[in-house]
Amino acid sequence: MLSFQIVIPAPFMTLDEYSRHSGMPKSTLKDWAAQGKLILKKKDLPKETPLVNVIAMQELATREALSYLG
Repeated sequence: MLSFQIVIPAPFMTLDEYSRHSGMPKSTLKDWAAQGKLILKKKDLPKETPLVNVIAMQELATREALSYLG
C-alpha cells in the first residue's frame, strides 16, 4: 500500500492562483468553471471574485483515483 501526504496551500484560491499551482491556463479554468467541472465557492455578492474550492477538488481527485485503482 502506498502512503503519501498532500499539502494544500489554501482551502480557496482565485483562478489566477489555481492556474499557477495547477499549470492550467486561466482561460481553460474559466471554461471548466462554466461547464461545472471546477468546484467554486458560492458567492454572497455578484461582484465577488470567484474562488476555487481546493479541498473539494482534492476530494474529487481522491475519489476518482480510488475508483480507478479499485
